[in-house]
Amino acid sequence: MGKPISVEIYTSSHRILGRMDPGATGLFSHLNIPTASFLELEGAHLSRLHQPGRLVARFPELTLVKGQIVAILLSSRMEVGPAGVARGGYSTTVPHGVHLALGGYELRGIIETAGKYDFGQMMFEGTRIFVPLYHATLIAILFPNVKAECPALLFNRDMVDVVGLLPKEEWPQPVPTGKLTPET
Repeated sequence: MGKPISVEIYTSSHRILGRMDPGATGLFSHLNIPTASFLELEGAHLSRLHQPGRLVARFPELTLVKGQIVAILLSSRMEVGPAGVARGGYSTTVPHGVHLALGGYELRGIIETAGKYDFGQMMFEGTRIFVPLYHATLIAILFPNVKAECPALLFNRDMVDVVGLLPKEEWPQPVPTGKLTPET
């Protein structure tokens, strides 16, 4: 068993803070288990997206459907899990600055691929649902005051509408580890 980590989860309608224990393999592996379609949180705080400063409820335990999660923000890159597992192998990676639109949000960050950027491979090959994004910024499209930055997040690739490659000069800068920075 690993140690519980704090997560900030965004769905299309809510922001949820809580703790979970992803086990020794890290959150990437835990989320991408194909036989589990839900996620359990402890000490969860639920707030509506359009009222980010207002707490709706607290729950000792809260269960979420993984397919409805847009993004999970982490306070450290290490919480994603072992690098080889998160990359899907032990090859050398190449960073790419990207801008994504998905599930009512826009994300900016650095995605790492094995070699040249290949949209088809990233989006449609393999069985993973959640993909790591580093030095990330999240903005809710309809509620632009809902904005957060984090060192790493995992986004739901099944919800992606568009992906644009950013010019090198627009790549996001690193966000300090150990800090989720919601601006709500």
